[in-house]
Amino acid sequence: MKERIAKEGEEFRSLYPGTDMQTLPDSVWNDVKRGIPLAAAYALAERRRYCTEQKALEYNKENLKRSSGSLEPTEPDYYSPAEVRAMSQNEVRANYDKIMRSMQKWR
Repeated sequence: MKERIAKEGEEFRSLYPGTDMQTLPDSVWNDVKRGIPLAAAYALAERRRYCTEQKALEYNKENLKRSSGSLEPTEPDYYSPAEVRAMSQNEVRANYDKIMRSMQKWR
């Protein structure tokens, strides 16, 4: 048994040199206890993690399509006279077209 563990540990370190065996999830060690070699158990756990992440991305993408809109603040299409008076020269230049359209509604 010790020989098997030593051999599998050596194989694991050669295949995954940057991975600390102390940080492996419990699912890997449970698979090892069931007879799956350590490197294979880790590869299986990584594949499961990857598939879970891909499903989450897919769900998020679908939910985004159904979303009513972003909660992020957007630039307004209308500026009130008070907002324009409070703007700096650079802000007025940057928003000139929107200000001109807004001015048509000021009456």
